[in-house]
Amino acid sequence: MATKKDTATMATMVREEDLEEMEGLRRELQNRCDKAGNDGRVYLMQQYIQLLAVVSPEIDRVHRRFKRESLAALRKVHKGLRRQNRGDGDEETEDDQ
Repeated sequence: MATKKDTATMATMVREEDLEEMEGLRRELQNRCDKAGNDGRVYLMQQYIQLLAVVSPEIDRVHRRFKRESLAALRKVHKGLRRQNRGDGDEETEDDQ
């Protein structure tokens, strides 16, 4: 059984391709669920719904994570630029004196 540490380690390895695959799986499950409903296959529809209930929140979680990571990267770049500009400003002040 996976521990919390193992799960956290595995979660750090999620790539955009993995997310696209999961979204494809969700679409496939949705299509199968719709088909099972149209065919009157209640049990099979129930199973697809349960699978969708697992996959959909995971997709949302990964989306939120990618957005957080993207925002953090932008903030890091911005912080570096501010530091660089402060450093350049300090040098100009020293040269003017």
